[in-house]
Amino acid sequence: MKTVTEFYNEQIAEIAWFSKCGEKTLHYDFSFVNNWREAEKSLNARWDNFKLEIRNGLTVSLHKKYLEAYRQWNPITNEAKMLLKNGVLNDISLFVKNNHLNESVFENVKWDLLTAMMEHAYSPYIESGFYTELLKVYQSGHSPCGWKGKWPEGQLFVY
Repeated sequence: MKTVTEFYNEQIAEIAWFSKCGEKTLHYDFSFVNNWREAEKSLNARWDNFKLEIRNGLTVSLHKKYLEAYRQWNPITNEAKMLLKNGVLNDISLFVKNNHLNESVFENVKWDLLTAMMEHAYSPYIESGFYTELLKVYQSGHSPCGWKGKWPEGQLFVY
């Protein structure tokens, strides 16, 4: 398994959080929202359930095919949570408060980062997927905030 500490230091710690929100600078087929209010509106139960289904697919696949590796899920998750809690989540929390944003912005970023770290940790066993792609959106200075259409067809909402 790959270490989440290295991944955090190399991929997450240096992100310029939300620095390009409002700019349509990405060269992918996304649906852009125009402001934080629209982004917050897309951060809803439908988006949460959509992401939960994808994460559940990861854990089910690991449990069925790589049970011994899957047994390390909780220790790896705890390590990832501590890295995030003692690091970038402080900056993200401050950004959310300073910009009077809904707590759902913070909670979505936290969930996305944690799951991207788990995808990375288990990448020797499973193909990196959806959360790794969401991380790329954050790394570009944007924020993923919803999905339009039925998975895997459709488009990601991005601010």
